[in-house]
Amino acid sequence: MPFTLVTDLMLAVHPEAEYAKVKVGDETWILVKDRVDPVMRELGIANYRIISVVSAKELEGVKYEFPFRDIVPEQRELDEQPRIHTVVCEDFVDVSTATGVVHLSPGNGEEDFQAAQKRQVSIYVPFDDECRFTEAAGEFAGMFARDADSKVVDLLRQKNLLVSVKMVQHEYPTCWRSHHKLIWLARKEYFLWTNKVNTKVVKAAEKVKYFFESPKNRFLAFLREGKPWCISRERVWGAPLPVWVCQKCGHKIVIGSKKELLERNEKPVEASFELHTPWVDRVVLRCSKCSAVMKREPFVLDAWHNSGASPYARFTDTEFKKYVPVDFLTEGIDQTRGWANSLLLEYVILTGKAEAPYKAFLFQGLAQDEKGRKMSKSLGNVLEANVVLETNSADVCRYYMLGKCSPVDTIDFDLKEMNKRTYQILGTLYHLHRFFMQNAEYDRFNPQEHTLQWAEKQDALEKPDYWLLSRIQRTIKEVTQKLETSEFHFALSGLEEFVVDVISRQYIPMIRRELWSDDPSALNRRLAVYATLWSTLKTLVLLFNPATPFMSEFMHQHVYKELDSELPQSVNLMDWPAPDEHLQDTRLEQEFETLFQCVRLAYSARQAAKLKRRWPLKKARVITSKQEQKAMKSLEKLFLELANVKEVEYLDALSEVDSKRWVQASEDNLQVLLDTKRDSSLLGAGVMRDIARRVQALRRELGFKPTDILAAVHVAELDAKNLALLKPYLTDMAELVRTKKASAHETRDAVKVEWHKSAFEGRTIYIAIEK
Repeated sequence: MPFTLVTDLMLAVHPEAEYAKVKVGDETWILVKDRVDPVMRELGIANYRIISVVSAKELEGVKYEFPFRDIVPEQRELDEQPRIHTVVCEDFVDVSTATGVVHLSPGNGEEDFQAAQKRQVSIYVPFDDECRFTEAAGEFAGMFARDADSKVVDLLRQKNLLVSVKMVQHEYPTCWRSHHKLIWLARKEYFLWTNKVNTKVVKAAEKVKYFFESPKNRFLAFLREGKPWCISRERVWGAPLPVWVCQKCGHKIVIGSKKELLERNEKPVEASFELHTPWVDRVVLRCSKCSAVMKREPFVLDAWHNSGASPYARFTDTEFKKYVPVDFLTEGIDQTRGWANSLLLEYVILTGKAEAPYKAFLFQGLAQDEKGRKMSKSLGNVLEANVVLETNSADVCRYYMLGKCSPVDTIDFDLKEMNKRTYQILGTLYHLHRFFMQNAEYDRFNPQEHTLQWAEKQDALEKPDYWLLSRIQRTIKEVTQKLETSEFHFALSGLEEFVVDVISRQYIPMIRRELWSDDPSALNRRLAVYATLWSTLKTLVLLFNPATPFMSEFMHQHVYKELDSELPQSVNLMDWPAPDEHLQDTRLEQEFETLFQCVRLAYSARQAAKLKRRWPLKKARVITSKQEQKAMKSLEKLFLELANVKEVEYLDALSEVDSKRWVQASEDNLQVLLDTKRDSSLLGAGVMRDIARRVQALRRELGFKPTDILAAVHVAELDAKNLALLKPYLTDMAELVRTKKASAHETRDAVKVEWHKSAFEGRTIYIAIEK
C-alpha cells in the first residue's frame, strides 16, 4: 500500500537480526544479512558487495531522510522531534522475506501504532471521514487514500528513489457488505480500561460451564489478551455516549441519568424528550471549572456495550439480585468477542467480583450453505428462516438442525437432506402412533384401567414387552444426560435408534401377529401390548418434545388426551420422564442382543443364498457358547418367527457342512447356518407370504385400517405352479391379511370384482378386495 509512505514515521528492524551494508553502484543499501543474495537475484543485480555487517541494535535510533519532506509540510515539522524518522527494533519484523526492513505508519497500522505508543511518538493521521488526505498531507490533499498509490510510486521514480515495484497477492480485510477494501486509521475514541480488571475477568470466565472444550479455550484465549475495550462508535443512531466536554478548558463530565441531565441543562426541556441524536445534542451544560459551554462528544456507544448492559436495563435491583447470574445462555461462536464478552466485562466492572453473570454458556457453530460456503446475498445462497418455514415443517427444521452435527460445529444446511432422513424418522414416530391408536381403539384399550401393573397381575406381559420397557429406561437416562450436556446430536441419535430400530424394526415384528388375532381369549395379551406401547410411546413423545414441540403436542392431544382425559392440558405440563429401576433388566437386554445378532446373521445368510425373508425355511443351526445358547433357547419362539424357520438346532462347534445345501454367516463367536432345501409346503408358504404382502400394500393404498376385516380377497392369473402351491395356504393368508375369505383363480373372469395389477416373479398378477 504505497499511500502509507505519506504517513511514514519510523523504520523497523528485527532486534535479533544482523544487517548488511551493501555497495550497489554508488549507493549503499542496508538490508538483513540473510536476504542479501535472494534480493539481488530477484532484482537482477550481479555487481554488489557487502561492506560491513552490523547488529540491528546498532541501527536503532539512526535518522533517515523522509522521501516526501519537501511536499508534506507537516512531516517537516514532525521531523524536528527526536524519535520521528528513526530506526526502531520490533519483534514483529519478518526477516524471511523482502529486505527485513519495514516502514511504520502509526496512523495506518495496528502494530505500527503500538510501536509509536510505546515510544510516545506523535500519531500522524492526515485523513478525513471519507479517507481523503487533508491539508495536513500537503501535495496529497484531497486525494482518496488508495488513489494516491500511483502518485506515490511516480514521485519515488522521479526522485530516483524507486528500486522496484510489483503486485503481491495476500489476504486483505474487506467490507462484509460492499466488499470494498478497508483502510486502517488511528482515531481518537473512548475506551474502558478493562485490562486493569483482566485477572478477575479471566478468573470469572474459568468458573463458567461451556459444555465443549474448543469454544471454552477460544473464549479464554481471547479474554487473556486483555485488550482495552473501545466503547465509542462514529454512527448516526445508537445510545449516545453520555460525555460532555467544555469547549474552552476541555473539562469532561459523564452524565449518569436522564434526571441528572435535565437538572444540569441550562434551557428548559420537556421530560419526554428523545435521548438520541440529534435531540440529546441540543442539551447545553455549563462547565463547573470555567463556566463555558459544554457539548456532548459526537459518539454513540458500541452496540455490544448496550447488549452487555441488558440485565441492568431489564431488571430492577431486586430482580437483578434474584435472577443474575442466570443458569444458561446460548449464542453463536462469534459471540466470544460479542455478547458473552460484554456481559462478562460489565458484570465484573459493576460488582468488582471475579464472577460471571451466567453459570453456563453454550457457544454454537454457524450455518453455511449445503456446499460449506458462508451464506451471503452476493452469492445468492441465503436461506431466510421465514421463507423456509413457509414451505417446511418447523419440527423437521428444528430436528434436522439439532441432530445433524454437534452444536459447536458449523452446520452445512441442506434442504434436500433435511427433507429425506428427518422426515423418515418423524414419519416413523407418527405411524407408530397411528398403528397403536387404530389397534388400541379396536380392542377398547383404557390406559387408566389397563396399566402395566394390571398387565403384570394378569401375567400378560411377555419377554418382548419387558425388553422394550427396559430399553426405554436406558434411553431416558442416556437422552437426558446428553441433553443436559448440550450434546443434542447424540440425544437425537439415540431417539432415532429407538424409534426406527428398537420399536419399528424389532418390537413391532415380534408382537404384530398377536395383534392381528381377534381371539377373545387373547384379549388380555393384546391389552398388555397396548399398555407397553402406551408407556413407551408416551415417554418417547416427552423425550422428543424439546426437538419437535408441535408434533409432540399433536400426539399429546390426539392420542394421549384422547384416551386419557385426565392428563395435563399440554405436553409441556407433563413431568420430564425419569428411569424406573424396577423395569430395567440388563441381563434380558443382553439376551435380546444375542437374539437380534442371530436374526441379522440369518438375514445375511439368506441374502447370500438369494432367499427372501418371507420364504420359510426348514431348519437353522446356531453355533455359539453354552451361555448364549441358553439365552437363545429362552427366546427360541421369537427367533423362529423373526428368522422365518421351522426349527433350530444349537451346537458348540461346527462339523462338516454340505455347502450345496447349507448357507452360513458368522460374526464374532457366533455362526448361523440355514438349510436352503425347500419342499412344496415351504414353497407354498413362501408364495402365500409374498402374495399377502402385496394384499397388505393394496389395503393401505385403498385406505383400509389395519383393524378392518375384509369380506374377501381374490388373486388371479398366477402361473399354474404357484397357483397350486398357494391354494393349500389360502386359510392362512386370510388370517394374515384380515379377511373372511381368500380365493385364488386361474383367470379374472372367474369373479366380477375390481382388479388391481401387481408384479410377482416377473409376471403380472391381479388382486381384488371386497369390503
